[in-house]
Amino acid sequence: MIRLPACATVVMLHCLMAMAAIGAEPCATDLSLSDEATDEAMIGTSVAIDGEWAVVGAPLDTGNGWASGVAYVYRWEADAWLLDARLIADDGEIGDMFGVSVDIKGDRIIVGSWFDNDAGSNSGSAYIFDRTEGTGWEQAAKIVMPDAQAEDVFGRTVALGDEFCAIGAPLDDDQGQSSGSVVVFDRDSTGGWSFVAKLAHPGGGGGDQLGLSLTIDGDRILAGAPWSNDGRGEVHLWERFAAWTHVWMMTMESVGSPDDYFGFSVALDGDRMAVGTYRDDSFGLDAGSIWIMSKVFDGWAFEKYPPPDPQSGAMFGVSIDLSGDLLLAGAYYGQVDGLSTGTVDIMSLADTQWVPAGSLEGSGLVAGAEFGWSVALDGDRALVGAPYQSPVGDLQAWSGLLVNCNCPADVTGDGQVGVDDILAVLEAYGSTCTSCEADLDGDGQVGVDDILLVIAGWASC
Repeated sequence: MIRLPACATVVMLHCLMAMAAIGAEPCATDLSLSDEATDEAMIGTSVAIDGEWAVVGAPLDTGNGWASGVAYVYRWEADAWLLDARLIADDGEIGDMFGVSVDIKGDRIIVGSWFDNDAGSNSGSAYIFDRTEGTGWEQAAKIVMPDAQAEDVFGRTVALGDEFCAIGAPLDDDQGQSSGSVVVFDRDSTGGWSFVAKLAHPGGGGGDQLGLSLTIDGDRILAGAPWSNDGRGEVHLWERFAAWTHVWMMTMESVGSPDDYFGFSVALDGDRMAVGTYRDDSFGLDAGSIWIMSKVFDGWAFEKYPPPDPQSGAMFGVSIDLSGDLLLAGAYYGQVDGLSTGTVDIMSLADTQWVPAGSLEGSGLVAGAEFGWSVALDGDRALVGAPYQSPVGDLQAWSGLLVNCNCPADVTGDGQVGVDDILAVLEAYGSTCTSCEADLDGDGQVGVDDILLVIAGWASC
């Protein structure tokens, strides 16, 4: 049984007050760019998070020569992202654009180098880096497509699974010029990477560019072919049983319009998928839209969502990511104070519908920075790239996406200070904790002072 403190009577009086709703303003997180980055490095072209680690690509940075490319690794420590490593390809050369794509899973990173010339001009490659205690991040393998040819741009997209990876080659010509493909490799017991399968899409044809977007979750691979059907676009899902099997597809052939580019961005988390259609005109010329899919017993249910704040030319859905009940979607020409700097919208799942839950607007951005070209989400932490921000590109970070940083008394993070916040403090009352939400004064103990801070916050929020 909870013993209420003496101020409980005051609390109950405040519980009778009307609660005013406020919009959440997520907490901007410290993140510093590398001093070694060169001008026009395009930091933020690609980005990925997994737990306490993140990686960002800078494909025009000078690693082994101009535009050979660099990937920067960050670790989460003391509520900030700290630069941990600078990755370059051991055999990188001028113009390889290492870092055009990145992914991270556990102690492994994969980086795409789509203009590598090992099998001909711009045939492409990908690199694996593993982290070990004491030695840090080291290159473990270089992967090339077995039947690679010039201009395949293998490595334009990359994704990591458990002991396997998938790599996109959107200009591969197996089903016609630039039909595209996705190539899967397994890691063997010796630490090497072996070719497993080359995934093509049913009915694929020239110009589809399958693999221009790509993601993995569990034993599923989701890839977009946004240029199919005159740019209407489609997405394809494979699942690994005894072998990789094509299990589902969605095409805009009959309902989309030319140059909508459904499938330009994709995200997959458990039994949910999200797909961007960044040139959709349904809500304004090139305003964009997204589709969200949920697994049902006989397939996938899907629904189209407009931009929370439709703007012509914003291109909402150019990037997308999912984590649990949260979603990020970039609009890299979204306007802020009249400037097309780019914006990112947050959506959250409420019952069965996805609803707007705020937005991210970078700081210090110039028009054309393309903030939102890349997004990454893990839990309530977000990273957003702005590769055209002068002088080297940019990467900005947030945490507590549904927490209002201007309203610290909002213990529950529901956008208002009220009864639920008092109850949350009372539930933890008397406990000793570090970094817990109910310890508002940060003294390591949940007590009377924390209740008083909730009461004080009632008026200010």
